[in-house]
Amino acid sequence: MENLNCTGAIHQNITEGRYDRIIWCILPTVIIVPPLALPANALVIRLLLGKPGICCTSEIFTLQLAVFDMLFCLMILTEYIRFLCFQTLETSNFVAWSLNQAGGPLLLCFVGLDCYVGVCHPLVFLRLKDPKLRLSVCFVVNAVTAVSCYLIKFNKIFKWTAVSIVLIFTLVVISTCNILILKSLRQAGPSGKEVHPVKKRAFKIVLTSFVLVNIHYLPSVLEFLLKTLLPCLFSPFSAFTSVTFTVLSLSSVVQPLCYLARTKQLQKIRCQRSSAAETKATATV
Repeated sequence: MENLNCTGAIHQNITEGRYDRIIWCILPTVIIVPPLALPANALVIRLLLGKPGICCTSEIFTLQLAVFDMLFCLMILTEYIRFLCFQTLETSNFVAWSLNQAGGPLLLCFVGLDCYVGVCHPLVFLRLKDPKLRLSVCFVVNAVTAVSCYLIKFNKIFKWTAVSIVLIFTLVVISTCNILILKSLRQAGPSGKEVHPVKKRAFKIVLTSFVLVNIHYLPSVLEFLLKTLLPCLFSPFSAFTSVTFTVLSLSSVVQPLCYLARTKQLQKIRCQRSSAAETKATATV
């Protein structure tokens, strides 16, 4: 009985230590991301919903991504508070990560494919402007994300493997699209002619997606590979994990800001604030 009690105490200490590591590992994300991401994504959703015919363009994927980022912020707060109240194995499986690790990269992947078809195969792109097609793609992304959420919550064996496969797949597709578009743009201006502005814009969108995906998602893939190949050198929730989680979560802030900057909405907001400040100053005088 004494040995059993000692074993139980040791197991309890290990479990409590593991839960403490989870709390401190996710804390930077909870503090930094939601206050910045919620208003930015809310503004993006409001702007996109006001656009006519959005389902015929790749901005439908941007709208879906903003919705995912909003849900991620709300879910990470809810699940973190629930985990603080009930520190169990079930509450330690955060479903919110699937929205960033599966849904977000897939949507960026389809944005890259959409731009690739528009630049390299414009005639095919004109045939693919049916809103039903992009809505169907969004439905597929939602289904894949829902499956990933289920694996994260209830499956210990395949959850990180499945999510990592999705990440690797999207990295390969976006990188390929970026290279093919760059090659197409180099061939687009014979005799020194200037590249068409539409192709310039498409290249900027894909290049931005490529850089952001690599910055935000590649560390998580590397962490998964390192923990798989060298499990003895990396604990489940270390400082490295905290950094990768935080960098991954910051995509919910950077993505909407990039959209607002690309559509020049940030400049309009600054001008409106400057005008309001001048009006207030004049009224005060």
